[in-house]
Amino acid sequence: MKWEAIEEVLHELGETSQEKWEQLFEKWSDHRWHDHERPSEKTNVLLMDAGFILTDGRANLEALHQWLADYVQTTVSDLYLVSIFPYQSKQQDTAIDSRVQLFEDLGRFTDTFDLIYEMTPEAWNEAQFDLVTVTDELIERLAYGATKIRVHVESFRGMEPERVKHILKLWRTVMHAYKPNAQLIIANERVDSALIYEAEADVVCHFDLSSHVILAFAQADVTRLSDWASQVHPLRADQTYFNFLSSAERDPFEKNLMDTNPDVILAAHSVLLSLQGIPLIDYRTLFGVSQPVEQEDLVRALKRDSDRLRVYEGILSQLNVKRLQPALSPYTDQEIVRLDRRVFAVKRKHQEESLLLLTNMSEETVQTDCEGTSLFTEEWMSHVTLRPYEYVWLKQTHTGE
Repeated sequence: MKWEAIEEVLHELGETSQEKWEQLFEKWSDHRWHDHERPSEKTNVLLMDAGFILTDGRANLEALHQWLADYVQTTVSDLYLVSIFPYQSKQQDTAIDSRVQLFEDLGRFTDTFDLIYEMTPEAWNEAQFDLVTVTDELIERLAYGATKIRVHVESFRGMEPERVKHILKLWRTVMHAYKPNAQLIIANERVDSALIYEAEADVVCHFDLSSHVILAFAQADVTRLSDWASQVHPLRADQTYFNFLSSAERDPFEKNLMDTNPDVILAAHSVLLSLQGIPLIDYRTLFGVSQPVEQEDLVRALKRDSDRLRVYEGILSQLNVKRLQPALSPYTDQEIVRLDRRVFAVKRKHQEESLLLLTNMSEETVQTDCEGTSLFTEEWMSHVTLRPYEYVWLKQTHTGE
C-alpha cells in the first residue's frame, strides 16, 4: 500500500499528514496477504452467531467450526459472523463472550470459509472518529481473514454525506490494494439517501425484500413484489446487491410470517435465490434455533423435528443447485416475468442458456404454460403446474432473442 494510492482522497478529507499513514502501512508491510475469488454463483452466505454452539454452557468456536465443516461446508462459501467484536450494547442473540472477540480464534475458519465482518460499532461521531485508527481496524479485519466487510453508513452520526463518501472511497481503495477481490458492503436503510453511497460500494444491501415477500404471502399476490423487483436499478458491472430475508439487526424472517410451515419458508428462499445479488441465509432459519445450543442437542433436534429438518435440507438443496448455475451469478441481470398474480417469476440468462425461476406464493394450485428442464430433477416439464407454495426452477435454451 502506497501513499500515492490514497493521496487524492485523503486530501479531500483534509488529511495531510503523510507520515502517520506511511507508519500505518509499514505496520502491515510484512503481513502475507492472500486474495480470494471474486463472488460468483458459488457464493452463498450464512449469517452465523459466533456463540451459537455451546460446550458445557460456554461458546465454543472449535465446536462451531467443526459443526459447520461437517454440515454446510460444501454448500456455504461465506460466514457472516456476528457477536464477535465489542459492541456497545448487547447483541440480540447472545451476550458477547470475551474469547470470541479474539481474531486469532477465527483463524481456523479461514481455510474453510470466506469471512464477512462488521466494521462499525453502534455509532461514530466527528469528535471521536480517528480515521487512521479506524482504517487500521479495517486492515486488521482483512488480515484476519475477511474477504468482505460490511459498513452501516448510519453509524456515521452527524457527519456530512460527502465526508462519509470519501471515507468509504478510502476504505474501498485500501481493501482492494491488499485484496483485489475484497468486497466493501454498504448498508443504508434510509430510502431517501440510499443512492448517495452506492458509487463507493462493491456490494449494496437490500433492506426491502423481506417486507415485500411477507406482503406477497399475506395477500397471495406478487404484484407489489414484482413491481419493486422490476424497479431495482442496475449497478455497475463490477457491483452487485446483498439480499436477505432477515439480518443480524432483525428478527428471523419466519417470526413475521402468518404461516410458518416449511413450504412457505422454502418458497420465500426460492424468491431470495432467484434475484440478482449475493444471498444471505439466517442460521436461525436454517437450523430452526434462535438461542445458543449444545452441539448434541442441535443434532437431536434436527433429527426429531421433521419440519425443521425439511427446511434445513430444502434450503441446502436450493443453494447446491444455485452454485452450479452461472446464470445465477450475482453479476447477471434479472428480468421479472408477469405470469400470474400468485406466481413470482424471474428470468436469468448466461450465454445461450436461460433460467426461469417460478415461485407460487399462494395456497392455490396454479397452471402455467412454462416449460423447461427442472434444475432439481433434470426432467423435462411442460405446462408446469405449481402446487400451493411450490417452486420450480427451469433451464431453457434461447437463441439470442
